Amino acid sequence: MTRRLVLNVGLAGFYLLWADERTWLGLLLGVAVGFVVIAVYDLTTGRPNYTVRLFRLVRFGTYFLSILVRANLQIAWEIMTPGFDQTPRILRYPVAHLTAVQTTVFANCITLTPGTLVVDVTADGGFLYVHCMYAEDRASAIDGLRRLDERLQREVFA
Repeated sequence: MTRRLVLNVGLAGFYLLWADERTWLGLLLGVAVGFVVIAVYDLTTGRPNYTVRLFRLVRFGTYFLSILVRANLQIAWEIMTPGFDQTPRILRYPVAHLTAVQTTVFANCITLTPGTLVVDVTADGGFLYVHCMYAEDRASAIDGLRRLDERLQREVFA
């Protein structure tokens, strides 16, 4: 996927030089032409489809962005309204089914979200300890982590 993405950007740069059209529209057109070339190449060689993988990656990015926006709004509301509406909790989430890279990406996604933080990983890499500022119910907080884990597995690492 990374090679194809770099190749797509390279083809866009080649198109900009070849067409002598150094504008934002030319860049977008170059990316589109590179995308079509790579998609056709993948279809003819039987490789994993670049179009589907890129679509899944964009879909996960949209999902994660929605989580970030909701968490930021929740933190902003907490700051603007006086009172203590937090229900902090440290959760233990199993990650034995993930590889080291997948665990790292999952932990970074959790830590990037305001209000959550990965505190520790067990020595064997089987569990993450996650601090959540708004975890009224343990089951619903674990369910939110599980949804993020499943989406990450299905759309990024599939």
